[in-house]
Amino acid sequence: MIKNQEGVVIIAVLWICALIMWIGLQISADSRLQGEEQVHLFRKSQATYLAIGGCYEALARMGQQPSTGLEGMHSKDTTESDNWQPDGTSHVVRYETGQAIVVIEAEDQKVNVNKASPQQLEAVLEKAGFKGDAADGLADVIADFIDKDDISRLHGAEKDQYKQNGLPYGPFNGPLTSLDQMLLIPGITQQIFYGYGLEDLITGETESEPLADPAFPRKHSLFDMFTVYGNNLVFLDKESAESSGLKRQINTWKSGGVYRIISCGKPSTGSPSVLIWLIVQYAPQSKNVFEILYRKTL
Repeated sequence: MIKNQEGVVIIAVLWICALIMWIGLQISADSRLQGEEQVHLFRKSQATYLAIGGCYEALARMGQQPSTGLEGMHSKDTTESDNWQPDGTSHVVRYETGQAIVVIEAEDQKVNVNKASPQQLEAVLEKAGFKGDAADGLADVIADFIDKDDISRLHGAEKDQYKQNGLPYGPFNGPLTSLDQMLLIPGITQQIFYGYGLEDLITGETESEPLADPAFPRKHSLFDMFTVYGNNLVFLDKESAESSGLKRQINTWKSGGVYRIISCGKPSTGSPSVLIWLIVQYAPQSKNVFEILYRKTL
């Protein structure tokens, strides 16, 4: 009897030890996960401040005259990279805790989706990678989303189709006030809008641009080519401009001009990256020199 009791006690002790070990492992795992979450939040906060720093760098350089290439001859501290123009060039601003990659572009060099003709809509979609009927169909859906009538185009969609698809809203039947409202249009996902995952993405480092962060919207994405500003006096390529007898404008700072600033903060400790998207109007006569029309953290 005593031996049986000793056996039961030993088994009970072993079970208690196993239970204590299991609880210890759970606490250790939870602590590790919480620690990783805190590190992630810290890095994200760090990336946000780096991106904000990049925005301030861009705003501070608004209104600079185009470089003549002779500045470096007069001062060792002045280089061509210090001169920022809204021409889509990538600029790297380095800080102790990481860096910001900043790109500035003129909105009037993009296609105003609110004023785009069917041909312009199709041209943008084709350049973004849509082919034939796919470009034609999505162009009709975009046009129906914006136009004021309730008459559906051949491949378009009005409020009845939105209801049939289970969407809790209908088309705007009016102009978009911010470009990312295009994400409400059926058929336009974040991958399509920002260009993530497209087959023709250019990755890696080129001679003219630093290595782009994966979070950066891609070249020839809808985000890259569309705008809600400007009068649509724009051509998507040099060939179209030359055939019309016009030259693409040189991108410089112009009073009253509207510009897009994309700043990507990248901590030196690793991911995640944070993007800040600003739309600003250059107003040299005002107290602040600029007016922020739109801002978003991506």
